[in-house]
Amino acid sequence: MRRINIIVIVLLSSSLWQFSSASWIHTKAIIAQQLLNHAWDLTLNDSAMNTHKPWPWADTWPVAKLSAPQHNVEQIVLAGDNGSSLAFGPGHSFASTAPNTTGTTVISAHRDTHFKFLKDIKINDILYLQTVNHTESYRIYDLQIIDSKTYSIQIDRDNKQLILVTCYPFNSLSSGGSLRYLVFSEQTSLTQDPKLHI
Repeated sequence: MRRINIIVIVLLSSSLWQFSSASWIHTKAIIAQQLLNHAWDLTLNDSAMNTHKPWPWADTWPVAKLSAPQHNVEQIVLAGDNGSSLAFGPGHSFASTAPNTTGTTVISAHRDTHFKFLKDIKINDILYLQTVNHTESYRIYDLQIIDSKTYSIQIDRDNKQLILVTCYPFNSLSSGGSLRYLVFSEQTSLTQDPKLHI
């Protein structure tokens, strides 16, 4: 009987540990967005156009704000798309063009936190990308599932294009697969939605 009690305690402790670890990831993402919003506000109000880190030891900083009004989403985009950046928010790939400049801008995020909303995105949805200088609107024109082992994103240097990337499938319990979900959008001449608070 004592052995069964020990096994039950170990299993319950393990389950509690797993649950708290998963909760911490989501909590960290929410808190980080608050700190990132503050750093973004400082960046926007800095006449010298300096970058502002969200916390002193951060190795990234805000470069843009991505909004999807149809999905009630506003997120700070960070410089770089490495693991330490993506833990806190969407990241801009340095291999692509800078946000809102001519060319292809690539932004990545995790499927279970910041880019979870991509599973509900549709053709013709509008995205807004705000930088220090201005806000551009982008219309979604294509959605693709690709294998990252055989597919590479082509960078268009002539037109303003925004590509959002996340892992696929959205409901997978395992991580590290090679499938990616790509959302392709192109610059439009739409004016900013007046209900959008960016």
